[in-house]
Amino acid sequence: MSKLRACMQQVSEIATFVPTLPHLHKGKALRLLLCSMLMVDIVLSAACSPKSSTAISSGTPNGSEAATSSTRVLRRGLPGEPRTLDPQIADDDFSFQVIRDLYEGLTAEDRDGKIIPGTAKSWQVDPSGTRYEFVLRPDLKWSDGSRLTADDFVEALRRAVDPKSASGSAALLNVIKNATAVISGRMKPDNLGVSADGDSKVIITLEHPAPYVLQILAQPIAAPFHRFSQSILSEQQPSKQLFDGPYVLSHRYPGSSIELKRNPLYWNAQSVAIETVRYLTEDSQGTELREYLGGQLDMTFTIPASDLDRILATHANEVQTSNILWTLYLALNLTEPPLKGSRELRQALSMAVDREMIAKHVMPGVSPAFSFVAKGIADYDRPEYAWSTWNREKRVSYAKELFARSGYSAQRPLKLRMYFNNDEGVRRLMIAVAENWKKDLGVDPELVSDEFRVFLDGRRDKSRWEVARLGWSADYNDPQDFLENFATGNRQNDPGYDSESFNRLIDEARSEPINSKRLDLLRQSEVVLLGDYPIIPIYFYSARRLVKPYVGGAVLTPMNRTYTKDLYWRAATSH
Repeated sequence: MSKLRACMQQVSEIATFVPTLPHLHKGKALRLLLCSMLMVDIVLSAACSPKSSTAISSGTPNGSEAATSSTRVLRRGLPGEPRTLDPQIADDDFSFQVIRDLYEGLTAEDRDGKIIPGTAKSWQVDPSGTRYEFVLRPDLKWSDGSRLTADDFVEALRRAVDPKSASGSAALLNVIKNATAVISGRMKPDNLGVSADGDSKVIITLEHPAPYVLQILAQPIAAPFHRFSQSILSEQQPSKQLFDGPYVLSHRYPGSSIELKRNPLYWNAQSVAIETVRYLTEDSQGTELREYLGGQLDMTFTIPASDLDRILATHANEVQTSNILWTLYLALNLTEPPLKGSRELRQALSMAVDREMIAKHVMPGVSPAFSFVAKGIADYDRPEYAWSTWNREKRVSYAKELFARSGYSAQRPLKLRMYFNNDEGVRRLMIAVAENWKKDLGVDPELVSDEFRVFLDGRRDKSRWEVARLGWSADYNDPQDFLENFATGNRQNDPGYDSESFNRLIDEARSEPINSKRLDLLRQSEVVLLGDYPIIPIYFYSARRLVKPYVGGAVLTPMNRTYTKDLYWRAATSH
């Protein structure tokens, strides 16, 4: 779901990309002072941090080639603090990364991203394509040794769609019968189309045929839920949380690290090669990169865009890159003036963004986006803005005309608060967009940022922003996963978009059994979405990361997921 990272940005680094704006957020000086104080605090506390005890040379895993696989610790970078380890509540990539190591659903993904049996050893689909019967593996256990049963999956799915849970990922389950009605509060969770047939069979009934449901059931929101976990979670006792996946939670040091140990009661524990994994929750992508180069990490989550060329020149054999199904966009607040009720104003803002410049100079390695659904979705013909083929001069000229017709000019500037999470790459992006708007339209921008976990809550408070930087990466390979976000009532609908035409097309697509017709309905819905301008797509993302040569099994997939259970230590090599 929302795909964001947290970090700080140095002023000198910003200045190398775009001119400094004179109208930045009023608290900038204070934030820079606080950032400096924070860095001092980090340095002073490094000696007692759980991270700092693992510093090693960059070429040797865990400081000793003689270390056995049982004593080695895989150190993975995570440039942001996970908001939660609750699989039904999580809706950010940092949380998902850790949760995927801790839980396993009825289906799973192999290291190439293909769907394979998970806790279910097999399944059958009836002739209508709407009734799935999953048969659980024998002797499945929770991490405390108690039995894992079909009821644990039924309870999990009901909990996921229960409005009381307020799950940001609940719309993923709309394909299950009555899910939409339950999420909206029109039905009780017990009416969801899931049931248990004894302890070992889970029955799931769908609203319509949807083969991609097998991809959905591999996501964290469909992980099982232990009947005693609610009290543990409500009491905030993560150390007592129960898991059914390859790993269990060993330690969590907020703002520092999360350590997981191999789960000996996992049904396929004998195939898990990495005994211990430690996620180091860095304060920025830049910090993550420095720790990798200093030998304190074995894998990074990403590589800062500004450092990619340098790293390719020095560490080419450790760099992995791949196109993924991920779109970065700006949400426009449609619930209040000035953007509410002014489609031409929103279009002017979208046309004034220089996506090509951003892709070339600000975020190297990405592709300009003139649609919302990411490139690479199977069998989908993406629509694009009609003006996407215009040159820059023509776009800006028309944007100025729309801006003036909306009642704004350099003499009567539009004031916009631009909200984002503290990340050096995100900050460069937002400064570049603000500069486009200021220079070409006369917008008066105010840049406002928060630490990642604060931002996740702040984005829900629309009184704080007119523009918010967001992103969406695919949960499953289908345009519906992207477009459902903007249906009325969806918790990911940050702009507050409410279109009768869009909602009707999405509803029709949900129930259309013929896939070609369903995809056409989704394409029509995206045309409506793009024409209403509730969002500004900026670019399609390409994943990039560093992996030490001694870590095997790391493969970048279109969904950008790497499960620790698929990794292993390669044989030691000399350096």
